Amino acid sequence: MTTGRRIVGLIVAALVLGSCTYYTRATDAAEHGTTPWWCTSTEEIPVTSGPAVGSVDYYAGTHKQTIPADDCRFTSLQFDLSRAYALQWPTAGAATAAGWRMATPYIPGMGTHHFLGGITPAMINDPSFDRNNPIFDAAGLDDKFVPSRPEVLQFDGNGPDAKLVGYDYYVRTSTGQPPAGFPGNNDWWHIHPWICFRKTDATMTGFNTSDSACTASGGINVNMANYYMLHVWVLDDMTFEPDVYAGMIPCIGGGSAIHDKNDPCHTSRSMAGMDMAGMGM
Repeated sequence: MTTGRRIVGLIVAALVLGSCTYYTRATDAAEHGTTPWWCTSTEEIPVTSGPAVGSVDYYAGTHKQTIPADDCRFTSLQFDLSRAYALQWPTAGAATAAGWRMATPYIPGMGTHHFLGGITPAMINDPSFDRNNPIFDAAGLDDKFVPSRPEVLQFDGNGPDAKLVGYDYYVRTSTGQPPAGFPGNNDWWHIHPWICFRKTDATMTGFNTSDSACTASGGINVNMANYYMLHVWVLDDMTFEPDVYAGMIPCIGGGSAIHDKNDPCHTSRSMAGMDMAGMGM
């Protein structure tokens, strides 16, 4: 998209939204010659880290860096739009009532993963289902990156009162590379090459397990190597300043989350004291 078209889009959307938290702050920062934290991601955790992810480093030899002011404003507006979308469901109960399904239960560092509609037992048990090349367009997991509509919501517990902590995108490509995504090179997408889905409820029960182990657990092992995931941390009480796109953040742990925006877990890279079991989503 050209700079001119971006600016027009920003103005139109800003008029629609009225007060845009991130866009307004990015604009103010640019006027003062500074850059807000979400446009200066510096944490470079490899996308190959963790037992549940892939082994291909799509970002080898590159580095995250401050993005230009125009790109920062454009990204900020996209964050405002996606935040507004996600905040329609402040609790897991509200999300469930609206059709979101829990695909994975609470995981330290991330919370739950809820999909709108999502993958169903009927899909994975259909005789025509190709587990080696799954197409989940009907589940809302397609090849389109729509910044204003993240595919996944995350909550700080497994019960209906669990609070929203973040959201992420899950996009399929056919290029062997992640989606273009947000402006700049700071959004490092990752994959989970093989996911074991339980046949009875389509819950994700294992990552990168063997076919035999998945089958023995009552599941079907599905090749998800073409599906790329990206977390975003921009909720008022659940930011992470070292990297707005971090795969995990230290504010989520112990079966819940720290919603105090003044807590140092929002600014510290330290994961000390967290229960690391089960991480890697």
